Amino acid sequence: MTNSSPNLLAAGQPRYLVLAQALIDDIRVGRYPIGSLLPSENELCQQFSVSRHTVREAIRRLLELGLVTRQPGVGTKVKATRIASRYIQASESISDLFQYVHDVRLKICSSEEVFADEQLADLLECQVGQAWLKVSGERYIPDQQLPLSLTDVYIARPYYGVLDALDDPSVPIYSIIEQKYGVMVVEVRQEISAVLIDDTAASRLGTISGAAGLRVVRKYFATNGELFEVAVNLYPGDRFSYSTTQRLARFDGADSQ
Repeated sequence: MTNSSPNLLAAGQPRYLVLAQALIDDIRVGRYPIGSLLPSENELCQQFSVSRHTVREAIRRLLELGLVTRQPGVGTKVKATRIASRYIQASESISDLFQYVHDVRLKICSSEEVFADEQLADLLECQVGQAWLKVSGERYIPDQQLPLSLTDVYIARPYYGVLDALDDPSVPIYSIIEQKYGVMVVEVRQEISAVLIDDTAASRLGTISGAAGLRVVRKYFATNGELFEVAVNLYPGDRFSYSTTQRLARFDGADSQ
Protein backbone atom coordinates (compact mmCIF):
# COMPACT_ATOMS: atom_id res chain seq x y z
CA MET A 1 0.00 0.00 0.00
CA THR A 2 1.41 3.39 -0.95
CA ASN A 3 0.36 6.31 1.23
CA SER A 4 3.63 8.22 1.02
CA SER A 5 6.81 8.20 -1.00
CA PRO A 6 8.63 4.89 -0.58
CA ASN A 7 12.17 4.85 0.71
CA LEU A 8 14.02 3.47 -2.29
CA LEU A 9 17.44 4.20 -0.84
CA ALA A 10 17.38 1.47 1.80
CA ALA A 11 20.49 -0.64 2.06
CA GLY A 12 20.75 -3.28 -0.62
CA GLN A 13 18.20 -1.72 -2.96
CA PRO A 14 18.77 -2.31 -6.71
CA ARG A 15 20.29 0.57 -8.66
CA TYR A 16 17.09 1.18 -10.62
CA LEU A 17 15.26 1.91 -7.34
CA VAL A 18 17.98 4.35 -6.31
CA LEU A 19 17.61 6.10 -9.67
CA ALA A 20 13.82 6.07 -9.36
CA GLN A 21 14.03 7.74 -5.94
CA ALA A 22 16.35 10.42 -7.30
CA LEU A 23 13.88 11.20 -10.07
CA ILE A 24 10.97 11.19 -7.60
CA ASP A 25 12.85 13.74 -5.47
CA ASP A 26 13.58 15.90 -8.54
CA ILE A 27 9.90 15.84 -9.54
CA ARG A 28 8.77 16.68 -6.00
CA VAL A 29 11.01 19.75 -5.66
CA GLY A 30 9.99 21.08 -9.07
CA ARG A 31 13.07 20.34 -11.13
CA TYR A 32 10.76 18.58 -13.55
CA PRO A 33 7.34 20.29 -13.29
CA ILE A 34 4.08 18.79 -14.49
CA GLY A 35 3.98 18.73 -18.28
CA SER A 36 7.75 18.74 -18.69
CA LEU A 37 9.84 15.89 -20.09
CA LEU A 38 12.38 13.89 -18.15
CA PRO A 39 15.85 13.58 -19.68
CA SER A 40 16.18 10.96 -22.40
CA GLU A 41 17.40 7.45 -21.64
CA ASN A 42 20.86 8.30 -22.97
CA GLU A 43 21.05 11.45 -20.86
CA LEU A 44 20.03 9.58 -17.70
CA CYS A 45 22.59 6.86 -18.44
CA GLN A 46 25.31 9.51 -18.60
CA GLN A 47 24.12 11.54 -15.62
CA PHE A 48 23.88 8.54 -13.26
CA SER A 49 26.47 6.23 -14.83
CA VAL A 50 23.98 3.40 -15.19
CA SER A 51 22.90 1.05 -17.97
CA ARG A 52 19.95 1.55 -20.28
CA HIS A 53 18.23 -1.39 -18.57
CA THR A 54 18.54 0.36 -15.20
CA VAL A 55 17.02 3.54 -16.64
CA ARG A 56 14.11 1.67 -18.19
CA GLU A 57 13.35 -0.14 -14.93
CA ALA A 58 13.44 3.17 -13.02
CA ILE A 59 11.03 4.77 -15.50
CA ARG A 60 8.77 1.73 -15.24
CA ARG A 61 8.67 2.31 -11.48
CA LEU A 62 7.61 5.94 -11.97
CA LEU A 63 4.90 4.79 -14.38
CA GLU A 64 3.57 2.35 -11.76
CA LEU A 65 3.49 5.15 -9.19
CA GLY A 66 1.44 7.37 -11.52
CA LEU A 67 4.05 10.14 -11.75
CA VAL A 68 4.80 10.01 -15.48
CA THR A 69 3.45 8.90 -18.85
CA ARG A 70 5.39 7.67 -21.88
CA GLN A 71 4.63 8.69 -25.46
CA PRO A 72 6.49 7.10 -28.38
CA GLY A 73 8.44 9.72 -30.26
CA VAL A 74 7.90 12.29 -27.51
CA GLY A 75 9.45 10.98 -24.31
CA THR A 76 8.59 10.58 -20.65
CA LYS A 77 6.30 13.37 -19.43
CA VAL A 78 5.63 14.31 -15.82
CA LYS A 79 1.91 14.10 -15.00
CA ALA A 80 1.90 14.37 -11.18
CA THR A 81 4.15 15.47 -8.35
CA ARG A 82 2.61 13.19 -5.74
CA ILE A 83 2.38 9.42 -5.80
CA ALA A 84 -1.14 8.17 -6.44
CA SER A 85 -2.77 6.27 -3.61
CA ARG A 86 -2.78 2.62 -4.66
CA TYR A 87 -3.33 -0.67 -2.88
CA ILE A 88 -1.23 -3.63 -4.03
CA GLN A 89 -2.58 -6.92 -2.75
CA ALA A 90 -0.24 -9.89 -2.71
CA SER A 91 -1.78 -13.31 -2.27
CA GLU A 92 -0.41 -16.78 -1.66
CA SER A 93 -3.07 -18.21 0.66
CA ILE A 94 -6.53 -17.58 2.14
CA SER A 95 -4.90 -15.93 5.15
CA ASP A 96 -3.71 -13.10 2.87
CA LEU A 97 -7.37 -12.10 2.41
CA PHE A 98 -7.52 -11.51 6.16
CA GLN A 99 -4.55 -9.15 5.84
CA TYR A 100 -6.38 -7.23 3.11
CA VAL A 101 -9.26 -6.50 5.48
CA HIS A 102 -6.81 -5.28 8.12
CA ASP A 103 -5.28 -2.91 5.56
CA VAL A 104 -8.57 -1.34 4.48
CA ARG A 105 -11.69 -0.19 6.32
CA LEU A 106 -15.18 -1.29 5.28
CA LYS A 107 -17.91 1.30 5.72
CA ILE A 108 -21.31 -0.39 5.48
CA CYS A 109 -23.83 1.82 3.70
CA SER A 110 -26.88 -0.46 3.44
CA SER A 111 -28.20 -3.99 3.83
CA GLU A 112 -31.26 -5.69 2.34
CA GLU A 113 -32.66 -9.07 1.44
CA VAL A 114 -32.61 -9.72 -2.30
CA PHE A 115 -34.04 -12.50 -4.43
CA ALA A 116 -31.87 -13.77 -7.24
CA ASP A 117 -32.93 -13.05 -10.80
CA GLU A 118 -31.25 -14.93 -13.64
CA GLN A 119 -28.18 -12.71 -13.70
CA LEU A 120 -27.69 -12.74 -9.93
CA ALA A 121 -28.37 -16.47 -9.75
CA ASP A 122 -25.54 -17.02 -12.20
CA LEU A 123 -23.20 -15.00 -10.01
CA LEU A 124 -24.30 -16.71 -6.79
CA GLU A 125 -24.52 -20.18 -8.34
CA CYS A 126 -28.02 -20.63 -6.97
CA GLN A 127 -31.59 -21.07 -8.16
CA VAL A 128 -33.63 -18.13 -9.43
CA GLY A 129 -35.68 -16.67 -6.58
CA GLN A 130 -33.33 -17.80 -3.80
CA ALA A 131 -32.97 -15.26 -0.98
CA TRP A 132 -29.63 -13.70 0.00
CA LEU A 133 -28.61 -10.90 2.34
CA LYS A 134 -26.88 -8.11 0.39
CA VAL A 135 -24.53 -5.85 2.37
CA SER A 136 -23.25 -2.85 0.41
CA GLY A 137 -20.44 -0.53 1.38
CA GLU A 138 -17.22 1.25 0.57
CA ARG A 139 -13.64 0.29 1.42
CA TYR A 140 -11.09 2.92 2.43
CA ILE A 141 -7.34 3.04 2.84
CA PRO A 142 -6.53 4.77 6.17
CA ASP A 143 -6.15 8.56 5.86
CA GLN A 144 -7.64 8.59 2.34
CA GLN A 145 -10.90 10.42 1.61
CA LEU A 146 -11.85 8.67 -1.63
CA PRO A 147 -13.00 5.04 -1.45
CA LEU A 148 -10.59 2.36 -2.60
CA SER A 149 -13.56 0.33 -3.87
CA LEU A 150 -17.29 -0.23 -3.80
CA THR A 151 -18.27 -3.54 -2.24
CA ASP A 152 -21.38 -5.75 -2.38
CA VAL A 153 -21.31 -8.84 -0.16
CA TYR A 154 -23.98 -11.53 -0.62
CA ILE A 155 -24.58 -13.82 2.38
CA ALA A 156 -26.54 -17.07 2.18
CA ARG A 157 -29.88 -17.29 4.02
CA PRO A 158 -28.73 -19.47 6.97
CA TYR A 159 -26.18 -16.82 8.01
CA TYR A 160 -28.27 -13.64 8.09
CA GLY A 161 -27.52 -13.32 11.81
CA VAL A 162 -23.98 -12.20 10.95
CA LEU A 163 -25.41 -8.73 10.30
CA ASP A 164 -25.62 -8.14 14.06
CA ALA A 165 -21.87 -8.75 14.40
CA LEU A 166 -20.59 -6.44 11.67
CA ASP A 167 -19.41 -3.75 14.07
CA ASP A 168 -15.66 -4.38 13.63
CA PRO A 169 -14.48 -3.39 10.13
CA SER A 170 -11.09 -5.07 10.74
CA VAL A 171 -12.58 -8.59 10.79
CA PRO A 172 -13.60 -10.20 7.46
CA ILE A 173 -17.26 -11.13 7.12
CA TYR A 174 -16.34 -14.70 6.18
CA SER A 175 -14.32 -14.96 9.40
CA ILE A 176 -17.26 -13.74 11.49
CA ILE A 177 -19.45 -16.40 9.85
CA GLU A 178 -16.83 -19.03 10.68
CA GLN A 179 -16.75 -17.99 14.34
CA LYS A 180 -20.51 -17.53 14.75
CA TYR A 181 -21.71 -20.64 12.91
CA GLY A 182 -18.79 -23.04 13.13
CA VAL A 183 -18.22 -23.30 9.37
CA MET A 184 -14.76 -23.31 7.85
CA VAL A 185 -13.58 -21.73 4.62
CA VAL A 186 -11.65 -24.31 2.62
CA GLU A 187 -11.69 -22.71 -0.81
CA VAL A 188 -11.86 -19.19 -2.22
CA ARG A 189 -12.44 -18.78 -5.94
CA GLN A 190 -11.52 -15.42 -7.36
CA GLU A 191 -12.24 -13.81 -10.72
CA ILE A 192 -10.80 -10.48 -11.85
CA SER A 193 -12.20 -8.74 -14.91
CA ALA A 194 -11.75 -5.37 -16.60
CA VAL A 195 -14.84 -3.15 -16.67
CA LEU A 196 -15.86 0.43 -17.37
CA ILE A 197 -17.13 2.39 -14.38
CA ASP A 198 -20.67 3.72 -14.84
CA ASP A 199 -22.02 7.13 -13.82
CA THR A 200 -23.31 6.14 -10.38
CA ALA A 201 -20.17 4.25 -9.35
CA ALA A 202 -17.92 6.99 -10.74
CA SER A 203 -19.66 9.59 -8.59
CA ARG A 204 -19.17 7.52 -5.43
CA LEU A 205 -15.56 6.67 -6.25
CA GLY A 206 -14.58 10.19 -7.23
CA THR A 207 -13.50 9.27 -10.74
CA ILE A 208 -14.83 9.88 -14.25
CA SER A 209 -17.64 7.95 -15.89
CA GLY A 210 -16.27 5.42 -18.34
CA ALA A 211 -12.93 5.14 -16.52
CA ALA A 212 -11.19 1.76 -16.49
CA GLY A 213 -11.99 -0.38 -13.48
CA LEU A 214 -11.35 -3.81 -12.01
CA ARG A 215 -14.17 -6.06 -10.83
CA VAL A 216 -12.98 -8.63 -8.31
CA VAL A 217 -15.39 -11.42 -7.35
CA ARG A 218 -14.54 -13.75 -4.47
CA LYS A 219 -16.62 -16.83 -3.64
CA TYR A 220 -16.20 -18.52 -0.27
CA PHE A 221 -16.88 -22.26 0.05
CA ALA A 222 -17.21 -24.33 3.24
CA THR A 223 -16.06 -27.90 3.88
CA ASN A 224 -19.29 -29.39 2.51
CA GLY A 225 -18.94 -27.46 -0.75
CA GLU A 226 -21.52 -24.86 0.31
CA LEU A 227 -21.12 -21.41 -1.21
CA PHE A 228 -22.06 -19.16 1.70
CA GLU A 229 -20.58 -15.76 0.74
CA VAL A 230 -19.87 -13.88 -2.47
CA ALA A 231 -18.03 -10.54 -2.38
CA VAL A 232 -18.01 -8.22 -5.40
CA ASN A 233 -15.53 -5.34 -5.33
CA LEU A 234 -15.24 -2.56 -7.92
CA TYR A 235 -11.93 -0.65 -8.04
CA PRO A 236 -10.78 2.24 -10.21
CA GLY A 237 -7.94 0.77 -12.27
CA ASP A 238 -5.36 3.21 -10.89
CA ARG A 239 -6.05 2.40 -7.21
CA PHE A 240 -5.57 -1.35 -7.06
CA SER A 241 -3.10 -4.00 -8.20
CA TYR A 242 -3.18 -7.71 -7.49
CA SER A 243 -0.05 -9.83 -7.19
CA THR A 244 0.21 -13.61 -6.85
CA THR A 245 3.15 -15.88 -6.28
CA GLN A 246 3.34 -19.36 -7.79
CA ARG A 247 6.11 -21.84 -7.11
CA LEU A 248 7.10 -24.98 -8.98
CA ALA A 249 6.61 -28.09 -6.88
CA ARG A 250 9.58 -30.45 -7.12
CA PHE A 251 9.32 -34.12 -6.33
CA ASP A 252 12.02 -36.71 -5.74
CA GLY A 253 11.74 -39.85 -7.86
CA ALA A 254 12.69 -41.54 -11.06
CA ASP A 255 10.72 -39.11 -13.21
CA SER A 256 12.35 -36.00 -11.72
CA GLN A 257 14.61 -34.06 -14.07
